[in-house]
Order: sequence, then structure tokens, then C-alpha cells
Amino acid sequence: MASARAPLPPAPSTPSLWSRESSALKQGIKTGLSGTIAYAIYAGWHLPQGYWAVFAALVVTQANLGASWRAALYRTIGSTCGAIAAALLVPYLGQGQVGVGITLLILGSLFGYLTALHSAFTAAGFTAALILVFGGQGEPWHMAWLRVLYTILGAVVAFGVGALVWPVRARVGLRQKLANIVEGGGTLYRAVAAAALEGVDNEEEIQQLDRRLHDLRRGITQQMDEARSELAFSRFNRNAYSRFVNTEDLLRRRLTAMAEDRSLYVHARVEPGLLPSLPGVVEQTANLFSSIAQAVRTRTAPSNLPKIDTALHDLECDLSRLRAERATAPFALDRMLPFWALVFNLREVAQDLKQLESALPHLT
Repeated sequence: MASARAPLPPAPSTPSLWSRESSALKQGIKTGLSGTIAYAIYAGWHLPQGYWAVFAALVVTQANLGASWRAALYRTIGSTCGAIAAALLVPYLGQGQVGVGITLLILGSLFGYLTALHSAFTAAGFTAALILVFGGQGEPWHMAWLRVLYTILGAVVAFGVGALVWPVRARVGLRQKLANIVEGGGTLYRAVAAAALEGVDNEEEIQQLDRRLHDLRRGITQQMDEARSELAFSRFNRNAYSRFVNTEDLLRRRLTAMAEDRSLYVHARVEPGLLPSLPGVVEQTANLFSSIAQAVRTRTAPSNLPKIDTALHDLECDLSRLRAERATAPFALDRMLPFWALVFNLREVAQDLKQLESALPHLT
């Protein structure tokens, strides 16, 4: 078989500031641009209290890291609820400092409770406080109307900038991250297999690859939320993505356990003639990692599933022969257990990849 070992890629050259911080810099520019556009509208049309549109644009852009309408919608819902509630209670409870304090206590408690239940009410308590403090002596309904109007204006500006200026395309980023995890798992799998079957001394490499695989997993949940909130022509199938991520997590944990048991597998010394089909399973499994990663990126089907099925069938035949001949009976216990653990895990990794492949058609 071809060597299962995949050396670490060469260290990349030092990236520029834009390459390193591109996402954060783009977000900062979009935030500033949203505030500037809202200010231009406020100043150009001489809108009374139009500065609230500037505040809303800045807040919504900062909360809206993806091309999402959710932050804009939640800000509008919260501001509307807070403004209406305050405008309704001011004539009855909000007269004088004591009345304002009592109303603020009631609405602050109410919207604090609702915010704990759903993030759509995050801005409600803040808006209610503004109406009570600044609108209690004047026209609360007028101030409430302006507050809602400018929140909508600021949210529209923020969403427009987010959708038109460097759109994040959260679904593309999510698929890329999922593909990177599969690819990283394949590299770790090759390194562990090389240590077990060929006796390659690559403990440091395996540890580095294991850490890299865990780093790749971070942020998946947030990216799934952004992808689900993104405006697109096709529905986001969260259940399919969750199934894919859960299977990836199972595969990652199995690979991590194999990496930790690397020294035991080396001690097991799998002789080539004992399971002649095992190198074929390793080779086809390693190829399937790459095939699935490519399929996730390009929305195509993996190409070598029949080959992995054939390799697994050959392995099952060899295992049946091995059991019938009791070939491992002479092994010492400290060799027999790692041997069967290695064979079991190599087979299960291939099965996990087949489960991962079955979720691919539903990743829309």
C-alpha cells in the first residue's frame, strides 16, 4: 500500500495584516459605514431626534456579523415593544419622579424577564427607559413613534450595508469549515495509521494534528446560527447540518482516542500477512476523507464509496478467517487488546465516514 503518512504542510509565510484580520477589519469598516450613512440621512433631512437612527445602525451592524436579517428584526421588535409599553403606562403611572421610578421598575423587570426567554426583547427595556426619562414630561407617543421609526431606519441601513458590502455568505463559510474539519481528520487518520501499521515515529506530529483538529471545531455553532439567519433562495436544513456536525464530532473523538493510544497500537505490531486487507481499508478510508471534504465544498457526491465497501467486505472476510483460526490466541494480553482495538477503530472510522456521506445530499 502507499504510505498512509501525510507530512505536515510547510509553514506558511507571514501573512499581511489584512490577511490576518480581514474579517474583523471588514466588520469594523461596515460598522463605521453604516453609522455614516445613517448620519448623512439624519443630517441631510434634518430629522428630529434622528440621531437614534445612527445609534441603531451602529448597534445592529455590530450584532449582525453575518448577512443576517435577524439582528435587524430583533432590534425593531424590542424597540417597538419597549416604546409602546412605556407610552401606554406614562399617562397612568409615569407622572413625577416616583411614578417614573415605579414604571421603570415594572417595565425593567418585565423586559428583563422576556430578554432571558428570547433575545428579541434585548432593546425593549432600554427603549422603555428612554421614553420614560425623556418623554415623560412631553409627548410619549410622539417620542415612541420616532424611536420606532429611527430604529427601523437604522436597521435597514445596517442590513443593506451588511448585504451589499463584503457579504459574509455564511453558508459558504460554514461548508468550508466543515470541509476543513473532515480534511484535518483525514490527515490525523493517516498519521495514526502510519504509526500503527508502519511503525513510524510521529508522536509529536500526531499531537500537533490533534490540537489543530480541535481548533478547527471551534465556532461551528455560531456559524450555523449565522447560516440559518442568512437570506438565501434555498431553505437552510438545520437538522441535516446538525446531523453532519454530530457525526463529525463522533469521528473527531474517535480519532482523538486513537491518537492517544498510538503507542499501544505500535506495540500491537500488525503483521502484513495477518490481515492483508487492512492496508486497503486504510488507503480507501484516507481517500474517502479527501473525497467527502471536496464534496462538502463543491456540493457533489463522493466518488469512492464502492471501493470502501469492497475494502470493508474484504476486511470482514479476513476477520472471520482470523477468528476461525484463532490466530491471535498466542498473543500476550498487552498485544492482543491493542490489536483488536486498532482493527475495530479503523473499521469504525470507515463506517463513520459512510454515515457522514449519507448526510451530504441534505446540506442545502
